[in-house]
Amino acid sequence: MKSTSIFFVIAAACLGTLSVTRNASALGPVDIEVAAKVGGGSRTTSGSPDALGFGFGARAGVSFFGFYGGLSFMDYLGASTPTAVFAAGAQPGKYSLKSVLYGVEAGYNIGVPFVTLRPQLGVGNYTLTASSTGAASSSTNNIYLEPGVTGLLSFGLWLVGADANILLLPGLSGSQAAFTGHGQVGVTF
Repeated sequence: MKSTSIFFVIAAACLGTLSVTRNASALGPVDIEVAAKVGGGSRTTSGSPDALGFGFGARAGVSFFGFYGGLSFMDYLGASTPTAVFAAGAQPGKYSLKSVLYGVEAGYNIGVPFVTLRPQLGVGNYTLTASSTGAASSSTNNIYLEPGVTGLLSFGLWLVGADANILLLPGLSGSQAAFTGHGQVGVTF
């Protein structure tokens, strides 16, 4: 009698487990995101011109059980400043700085009603390109660290988001922490 009641309890538990409905997902607990980014950043050095300014780029990544890993690319157009005129009658030139960042991102998705918040860290290569009228341009590479947070809204396959970050350039002498922020539009699978 005791073994019969244990059998019925186990059978009921198994049937109860099978009767719970879940959303079907073709990729299981994996989400793939691809997004375009547009934004800007503050100065990385105290001098002028600004090497960040307005920029555009893209990112792609995978979320698995809340953990996120991805690739990121940003091209900041920078700014320029006029240079002094040393020869009489010569046209003034300009000195320009721009920067490109590419690297990896890692974070964790925190779901709150209607939005996903993702604290994350970006690590990669920072390329600073300096050019001056009448001279060859030069580039300097450095590692960057970019801790920040991303907020995402999903509308079916579409996602819209924004991120706010602090850009750190530990190997670049004379650099200072810069703020970067971007708007994002993309798709999720």
